[in-house]
Amino acid sequence: MHTDTVTLAAGMGGHFLGYMTVVGLAGPVTIMFIAGLRGSDTIKIDNKKKAMVWGILVGQLWVAASGTLGDIANGVDDVSDGVFGGSQLWGSAPGQGGVCFTLFAIAYSFRWPKMVWPALFSLALGIGMGDAGGLWAIAANVFKTILGNIVGRVT
Repeated sequence: MHTDTVTLAAGMGGHFLGYMTVVGLAGPVTIMFIAGLRGSDTIKIDNKKKAMVWGILVGQLWVAASGTLGDIANGVDDVSDGVFGGSQLWGSAPGQGGVCFTLFAIAYSFRWPKMVWPALFSLALGIGMGDAGGLWAIAANVFKTILGNIVGRVT
């Protein structure tokens, strides 16, 4: 198949969803996330694994979106670092990787009657992953690469 044909079929700029910024993706996905947690008839976030995947996805999108969503992400990151990253809790600071692992452990380990809790802890996890290093950052970079293929360049 010729490249021009692929570009025309994919839409403007050759992207699957047409021309869209990260904000244009993050906003609707956030709405879908909230709807799924509240009991949408089409989006089912009915177990903690789904809640965690959605939370991490939305957190990563907020970081990539910058602007107002990025400011919200920075606020969430500051709170999670303050609560789980301070020396008051552990005796010495666990580092950003330790904060991410703590958020993961809380979201994954407990039986949650409402999926909003693992979703919120995972949202904070998704926001902090890029700064944590190690496997957390690898996952964040893979997501950023995929996101760049969907909407174009992501800084």
